[in-house]
Amino acid sequence: MSLARDIIDRIFHPNRDVHAIPVLDGNFSPNERLDRALVLGEPFDAPDALALDSSGTLYVSSGRTIQACHGPDFAERRTFATFDVDVGALAWFTSTGLVAALSGMGIVSLTAEGEIAARLTSVAGEQLRSVTALAIADDGLIYIADGSRHNPAAEWHRDLLEKRAPSGRIIVCDRQLSDARILADGLDWPAGLVVSHDGRSLLVTEAWAHRLSALALDGGTQRALVTNFAGYPCRISRGSRGDYWLAFFGLRTQLMEFVLREDAFRMRMLEAVEPHLWIGPRLGGTADYREAMQIGRIKKLGIQKPWAPPRSYGLVARIGTDGAARESYHSRTSGEVHGITAALADLAGQVFAVSKGHGKLIRLPTGPVFE
Repeated sequence: MSLARDIIDRIFHPNRDVHAIPVLDGNFSPNERLDRALVLGEPFDAPDALALDSSGTLYVSSGRTIQACHGPDFAERRTFATFDVDVGALAWFTSTGLVAALSGMGIVSLTAEGEIAARLTSVAGEQLRSVTALAIADDGLIYIADGSRHNPAAEWHRDLLEKRAPSGRIIVCDRQLSDARILADGLDWPAGLVVSHDGRSLLVTEAWAHRLSALALDGGTQRALVTNFAGYPCRISRGSRGDYWLAFFGLRTQLMEFVLREDAFRMRMLEAVEPHLWIGPRLGGTADYREAMQIGRIKKLGIQKPWAPPRSYGLVARIGTDGAARESYHSRTSGEVHGITAALADLAGQVFAVSKGHGKLIRLPTGPVFE
């Protein structure tokens, strides 16, 4: 049935994306550079997002806390703020202080002491249900990626499998978290956004559409830069050389693309199978022997094959203003730096990232850049 549907689709919609997964080659060629990254300090509990302030303090969201990291290799740590729900996206700017997303409860701005100064919980009468990313412009305007109207950010796997019509939106508000309005709507799980270096546009990733777009800030028109990544793009940040750092929390697989086309099977799996056993990308961790066979991570002769189709994967790319990759950092199927949800560069050009799947804060082994 699905084959017949695909054939009909290709006849009547020849330009429609048929979900062909591009090969990792060129500047996306697999390597083990993420596995050679320096691990900073003790492990975190599922670190999710990063923000760096002007004094050099690195903030890491981890479970229901925000950790403030100082000193050499950020080894000195203290709990900056604690909440009743999980903390997700972070952003910092001089005029706003630290802004954080709370699971299912919108966003808050925080004082220097970690107290809540302001809240934003809804826009246009609808709850901010799934804030996945934040960005702050030089004029203090705060841009918010709301991934879905149906599921909170932590339920990303369910949202992918439910395959609803895209309902994500981009929202902008002022530094007091007021005067909020919708800038773009109907996006397919926007998972990352950043104001461009020239301040004229907003770069937005859509994880389920595997897409990177530029949204003009003057008129709101959207222009696709990359339409078919091999992975699920996540948060994006500005680099120190006019470039950008893009994190991917997983790689697409042929099995997952097939499952997404089999509606009856997928809905039955959602109803009858425990969530941690669903077919789909993982951020990392250990596999359950009851998981459906996903081909990847099979040991042969006691050795994990790095080229096996991935259950989880680690990938960070440095991209140019056109969205094309300039270089990439991988932790292959056999690696242990998977589920990268954020990458952030400081003014000195050092690049930090978090592996949510393996609880690590790392510094990438960046070298001289030859464009």
